[in-house]
Amino acid sequence: MKKIILIASLFLAFSFNASAQEASKAKSVKSVEITPESISKDIANLTKTVTMDESLKKDMNTLLFMRMEALKEVKSEDEKKAIFEMYGKKILGGFTPDQMNQLNSNKELFLKLTKY
Repeated sequence: MKKIILIASLFLAFSFNASAQEASKAKSVKSVEITPESISKDIANLTKTVTMDESLKKDMNTLLFMRMEALKEVKSEDEKKAIFEMYGKKILGGFTPDQMNQLNSNKELFLKLTKY
């Protein structure tokens, strides 16, 4: 009987320890909240900062929504950084040098679109 109680208590101790470690891992991942509303605000700020036609505006909107969907799938900080880097390059690749200068004038928006 003593062995059964000992085994049960050890089992419970290890299961509590494992769940505590999983909870701390979940808290350590930085939360970047990207919603359709925030994307709409970013696009509005982008059109105020950079002169672009409707086609480019639609492409930027699509890229930002694709990034949002990709971020929903990831579990680690490194994966999020990689997604921001990848989509940041795609976003910047759509601009001409003149448009890049316009975007660089608004550092906050530039960093929000390209950096994690």
